[in-house]
Amino acid sequence: MRRVLIFPLLAAQAMVAQNVVAQAPFGMSPGGPSAPSSIRPGPQQDPGLQAPSAAPFEMRQPGVSPSPPPTAAPAPQSGNAAPFAVSPQRPAPASPPPQAGTSPARPAALPATGTAAVRNPARIERPVLPFETIRLEGETDARSWTFHLTQDEASSGASIALGYKNAVVAMPEGSRLRIAINGESVVDTPISSPTDVKHMTASIRPGLLRAGQNIIRMEAFQRHRTDCTIEATYELWTDVDSASTKLVFADGATKTLRGLDDLPAVGVDNTGVTTIRVVAPKIYRPEVRDRLLRLVQLVALRGRYAHPVIQVVEADPGPSPIGTIKVAMGLASELRGLISGVPDAAMIQPLTMMMQETGSLGSTLVVSGPTWQDLDTAIGIVGTKGINATRTERGMIDTASWQWPEVPTAFGAQSFRFADLGVPTQEFSGRRLKTGFSINLPSDFYATEYGEAILNLDAAYTSAVRPGSHVNVFVNGMISTQMTITSQGDIVRRHKIRVPLRNFKSGLNHITIEAILLTDADERCAPGETLSEANRFVLFDTTTLEFPTYGRIGRLPDLAVMSAGHFPDDDLPTTVVLARLDPPNYSAAGTLLARMARSAGTPVRAQFSNAASADDESVLFIGAVDQIPAGLLNRVKVSEHLRMIWPSTPAVGEKAGQQTASPDFSLPASQASPDRIAAASTDEVRKRWSETFQRRGVIQQTIGTVQDWLERTFSLSLGSLALDERSEAPYEPPQRASLLIAQSRTEASGVWTLVTARTDKGLAAETARLANPTVWSQVAGRAVALEPREMKLQVEPIKDYRFVQTLPPSLTNLRLVAANWMSANILPYALLLLACCTFLGIATSLLLNRLGRRS
Repeated sequence: MRRVLIFPLLAAQAMVAQNVVAQAPFGMSPGGPSAPSSIRPGPQQDPGLQAPSAAPFEMRQPGVSPSPPPTAAPAPQSGNAAPFAVSPQRPAPASPPPQAGTSPARPAALPATGTAAVRNPARIERPVLPFETIRLEGETDARSWTFHLTQDEASSGASIALGYKNAVVAMPEGSRLRIAINGESVVDTPISSPTDVKHMTASIRPGLLRAGQNIIRMEAFQRHRTDCTIEATYELWTDVDSASTKLVFADGATKTLRGLDDLPAVGVDNTGVTTIRVVAPKIYRPEVRDRLLRLVQLVALRGRYAHPVIQVVEADPGPSPIGTIKVAMGLASELRGLISGVPDAAMIQPLTMMMQETGSLGSTLVVSGPTWQDLDTAIGIVGTKGINATRTERGMIDTASWQWPEVPTAFGAQSFRFADLGVPTQEFSGRRLKTGFSINLPSDFYATEYGEAILNLDAAYTSAVRPGSHVNVFVNGMISTQMTITSQGDIVRRHKIRVPLRNFKSGLNHITIEAILLTDADERCAPGETLSEANRFVLFDTTTLEFPTYGRIGRLPDLAVMSAGHFPDDDLPTTVVLARLDPPNYSAAGTLLARMARSAGTPVRAQFSNAASADDESVLFIGAVDQIPAGLLNRVKVSEHLRMIWPSTPAVGEKAGQQTASPDFSLPASQASPDRIAAASTDEVRKRWSETFQRRGVIQQTIGTVQDWLERTFSLSLGSLALDERSEAPYEPPQRASLLIAQSRTEASGVWTLVTARTDKGLAAETARLANPTVWSQVAGRAVALEPREMKLQVEPIKDYRFVQTLPPSLTNLRLVAANWMSANILPYALLLLACCTFLGIATSLLLNRLGRRS
């Protein structure tokens, strides 16, 4: 009889507990401060699936939770919402299980019984900025990019956390920061944090986020507190901090990578980097090297990462941190000793699968098989979906993860509308309107000396805008052309602005349109004038940029081809040589090749070798400066002083005071120290200078005067008139440079390229910095040196080069190539013109002697 009464009593307790959970207010979550009620998860979400760590991208297995797992869980909303777990579960601690019917979503809200453990689950947080900091400058500025979510993340509630800091001169009453996701505004706040990073959180409407690609746009509208001048607009800025700007998912949300299509959802860390951590056994073997360097390219392409960085290790480093995907590659018999949970199926067939990491929310991509052929098949599965190849065929460059919309390629005789380039119609009431977009040019672009693009401007300005205002066009940070406003109040339709192609290059090019508006009201600058909302200028999205048909031919050497993701000859593979088969060199090579693959939209064609031979037409050598063989610096036309300079100076991160010059390197006597020169008397200095001018004869002085006049009047120098530039001096990078890429053509039809740094560890670290899209787009010329702690390159221009045919021969392309070459080589053009005139004169004289009549 007692046994019969126990079951109704248990059922009644379960119903009471369920009612208590349902009535608990959302703000009373045991996890501390929680998201707004509008984004709270429903009772079907289990906080037991959430790790107690604050690191994003993590998911605890059902058996790893410190609290007892429920014996019965509510059914998920859909079949895709079930968590993906392959690795074995840990045994749960002994504790009385909850009764059937008790919701596991709020265990802390149960009636206190003295045995219930109160949990404090951490919410999943995910950085969304593609860079460590995004700076919005001027009176108006905007950035757009995309981020990817898994099905679990998209279906759970979320909010966005924001951290920013602005210039002290920004007026809070007239400055606003706005964030829109998938076209819907989620943040619209005054810009009012000049002293420290301001943190705020805003909820995201349920259903706004979607699985897969999501578009985010940040806009800043800023006004100066007191100054109305154009110069004052350059003082306005707002920095959005990546460490504080992230998506915060509701309690109980999970993150599950179910397959290869979820690779873009790995996301980024607080610096905008996505790390591909490769675990491979016995990496010193050539069989591993070739497959590893091919696999990392495919993973970077499939993940569409903005800034992929490769880390190669020989042992499992443990749980993956935020923005990291672990890739386990190798034969199944060897891999099972490194990675726990590798399925038995890998011992009998090729295997490519996503596996949840034990004890964390990270995921591991397992690529394995019983034999090398099976491993090749598994690697091929990673690259089966050619999402990037499709874009490449359409001439689109996949920049969505750091710049939206994707960038089109101008192949010539094309017109691009601003609306398609991501520049909307903008009405403006300030003093300096700035907007920009990007255009990609093919690797064989050759029209920098004569070509012009046409900007057909559609705009309007009021009568308040004074004559003398102007519209500037910048290309890659250099001013290219300017249109001056000469009338008060007008609607400009299809006004042609010629933009020279001088500052364009192969690869990505950023164009900025800047309207400088002068008004009488700004001259007076009455109190409150900076808050005026009367529109002065409008830029219509019907404005177009037209590219002409330009010359297309490859040049050797040209690092801009490399920045576009290509080697000099795409028909033949380039030999990649690693100085040592160790993790740092693997990491540097993998990062470089992954970056090139992302730029090209397809894996690079390369063959890997232990050493370079004279028969190799094109070679890419990667290694620290003390690892490169003798003679290689001379071969790529780099000064041998680099071997002495770099070892004598500190690596990145050491104190500047420890930097000392090499005792083996001394300046010429003419470049003695300033202290030594100062010790000389005034008379001695005057005598030395007088002797210098006396040694220069009248002819030399006359030539010098003519040279100065030519350079001052026509921007001509002897360098531009030189017929033979093959005797160019070896390139000597700055002493403080941390990474060098140099390229030189060979006697055959190829080039040799060197990527080097001070140490092997520094090579891996600096190559990771080079892979940043902002830095990578600057790669050009015949050599580049990376500045330490700065996001810029020193570029050595090309002087000695050879043409490489990239298109079928045609008279039109030949004429355009010849026009550009003659524009760059004035003296040969003048001599050819003189020869043609002489030939014409002689032919005319002979013809008149035959047909004419002597007088």
